[in-house]
Amino acid sequence: MTIDKLAEEYTQQYKMLSAKIDGLRPLLYVYTGEDLYLLRRRIKVYYDMACECRRISKMLTHYYDEED
Repeated sequence: MTIDKLAEEYTQQYKMLSAKIDGLRPLLYVYTGEDLYLLRRRIKVYYDMACECRRISKMLTHYYDEED
């Protein structure tokens, strides 16, 4: 597997996690109590994972770029 393919895999994972977050957000207005807490926690975990995937993808994409 090349670095570019690996970067694309991370980009796809980022998009998948972002879609999950977008699907869960409307439930924030419906849930209450402990269910709301658990939903917020799940969204936070997905958000952290998505950010990490995006960061790694960008790092891999620019792996061979010349540094200043």
